[in-house]
Amino acid sequence: MSRLELARPRDISTLFRDALGVYLRNAGAFLALSAAIVLPVHLIVEGVGMEQLTAGFDESPGAAEAIIPTLVSFLVVAPLINAICIHALQSVSEGERPRARRTLAAGLEDFAPLFFAVVLAGIGIALGLVLLIVPGVYLAVRWYFVPQTVVVDGARGTAALVQSGRLTQGVWWRTFGLILLANLAAFLPGVLLITPFDEIADSSDRAIWSLVGTMTAEMITAPFVALFSTLLYYDLRARKRDAMVG
Repeated sequence: MSRLELARPRDISTLFRDALGVYLRNAGAFLALSAAIVLPVHLIVEGVGMEQLTAGFDESPGAAEAIIPTLVSFLVVAPLINAICIHALQSVSEGERPRARRTLAAGLEDFAPLFFAVVLAGIGIALGLVLLIVPGVYLAVRWYFVPQTVVVDGARGTAALVQSGRLTQGVWWRTFGLILLANLAAFLPGVLLITPFDEIADSSDRAIWSLVGTMTAEMITAPFVALFSTLLYYDLRARKRDAMVG
């Protein structure tokens, strides 16, 4: 397997090409790793805790039904998948294929410090959104690379937020645009995956089918976003390094 150089600048097309290329060449491993996180977390929280395994389908769920899955994805699922994909990319950079068991174990070991840093970022972003919305969006971009600073750089707590912020300094708009493009690229297939399951849930009045659709979409799309984000993180580091040398 050919090596993938991580520590170099990448333009938009190269970021998408490399993220998608790594994903597709190792699709089985990434889907298995993603499923190992997405399935148990959503089944426990929404399937059992919110009774979606047995409840009828609700086309207009309440605030709690909408907020809780979002928080779970932000605080647990996304950080873990990011950590796993970071370790997987490091294996690819060494010319190896990601090994599911080893990569999953490494990602889980990072969860405690990662969770704490993500919670701190989440609190700040939430306060910014409540106050004026724009500060929340600004902080969301500045602190977008908290998982990478924790896993790659070993930063902890507020240091992870500071380090992520330094990466985006002077390139906030470029970073915002690339993050938006990557998430749109994942959102559209996600909608296509979820829609038929929601239709089944509606016709059968079984919420479980909507849950299956949500889990399927997240399992498939989240690894791509995590891979893209990590390659963008390395891109920003390389650009900062080159600017200092120049």
